[in-house]
Amino acid sequence: MSDLRQRKLKDNTSTPHISTRSISLKQPRRLKKVFILLIVLVLCATYFMGLFAGQTQLFDGIAKSLGYESVYHYAVIIDAGSSGSRVLAYKFRVPFTVFSQPNLDLVEEYFEQSKPGLSSYADDPEKGADTIVQLIKKAEFLTPLEKRRATPLIVRATAGLRLLPKEKAQQLLDYVARAIAPLGYDVGPHSVEIMDGSDEGIFIWYTVNLLHSLMNDETMAALDLGGGSTQITYQLSDSEAADFPPEDRHVVPAGRNVTLYTHSYLNLGLLAARYGIFRMEAADNGTSELVSVCVDPIVQREPWTYGNQQYRVSGAPRPEGMKREAAYERCHEVVRRYALRTLRRGPPRPPRANVAAMSYFYDVAADAGLIDVMRGGTVSAAQYRAAAVRACSAANVEQPWACVDLAFVTALLRDAYAIGDHDAVSLFKKVHGHEVSWALGLAYTTVMNRITTAAA
Repeated sequence: MSDLRQRKLKDNTSTPHISTRSISLKQPRRLKKVFILLIVLVLCATYFMGLFAGQTQLFDGIAKSLGYESVYHYAVIIDAGSSGSRVLAYKFRVPFTVFSQPNLDLVEEYFEQSKPGLSSYADDPEKGADTIVQLIKKAEFLTPLEKRRATPLIVRATAGLRLLPKEKAQQLLDYVARAIAPLGYDVGPHSVEIMDGSDEGIFIWYTVNLLHSLMNDETMAALDLGGGSTQITYQLSDSEAADFPPEDRHVVPAGRNVTLYTHSYLNLGLLAARYGIFRMEAADNGTSELVSVCVDPIVQREPWTYGNQQYRVSGAPRPEGMKREAAYERCHEVVRRYALRTLRRGPPRPPRANVAAMSYFYDVAADAGLIDVMRGGTVSAAQYRAAAVRACSAANVEQPWACVDLAFVTALLRDAYAIGDHDAVSLFKKVHGHEVSWALGLAYTTVMNRITTAAA
């Protein structure tokens, strides 16, 4: 787990040495004038601090118009996910502040991805490492050469590598670490690692709330659905924190210290769940010929690759004249059983705040026409369910997995996370032109920790 947990951003509280001079008692009038002036200055300072506290944008705008030279910081993050690898390079600016703590503005971002994911190269780690190097090289233009040595380059693998045998996963990480070392960035002993699932949840929570400027307000809950795992993260009040498992509680800096609940569920990512559902229907008998009630019978021996192995998937026969609702319910029963069996222990309570959802939550909704593919939108579990009912009775060979995927997302929201049927879930891929990825949360906290440490 990263040093994010339980860390408080430090203030420079050391008392400076004050040099005093002896003042002659023969000058009482002058002393009185000095004392009055000091009182006036303190009162003025107190007034203006109260008047302008929190108005950092005003001061920053004035400073820029007067030629204030901004300080820039950079970070390059590799998200080595189960379905693909992504590079996210960031340029941050330190805005001019008078009374508040230093902060960061996101100025520019570069995003690129490649498929398949790093875990697909378990038997060819050298080639897998090269895919990471090529992504980093595409993002080189964003970081000035003279800044590169001070720019953190961080590679974090997620559920894809967590699901590999440990020796194969470590071999991949070792090859990547050796391959990126000569690229000229700040690469330390912990720059290439498998990310803890709770970190993934915390950093995506950071990202969605940073992009919506909610860090000092009521924050949004964050639901992330990857290929191999899913994360749920939301803020806890002081009174309820004790009711949550200690291993799922994390104190993080967010302008103030806040307590989060976060949990990552392995094998409940969309692709891992699809595989697990098909496997469960086959009674885990090791066959590569899979048959599912969540696939339309018109689909026969459809090729599908998961974990570097190819399978043939066919739809199970259906009684003649089976109605839409019955086709969905038959699928939902299997999906729900898999989800609850894999979940084991769900969140102590559903999120009460506004809920933001990312990644495959977004993609599944977009494919089903529930949201605009470019702008996103707001959906509910009931809408996912209605789309699943339609998909489970449609002979759509172009989207053979639509029924199982929609049924799974519905079960995840309703049965696992206990989110109400008509509770709004806001779906994001981008906010203000920036990718909604845990990489931003990691980059932000890494740079802020460096600034704070340097100041201290």
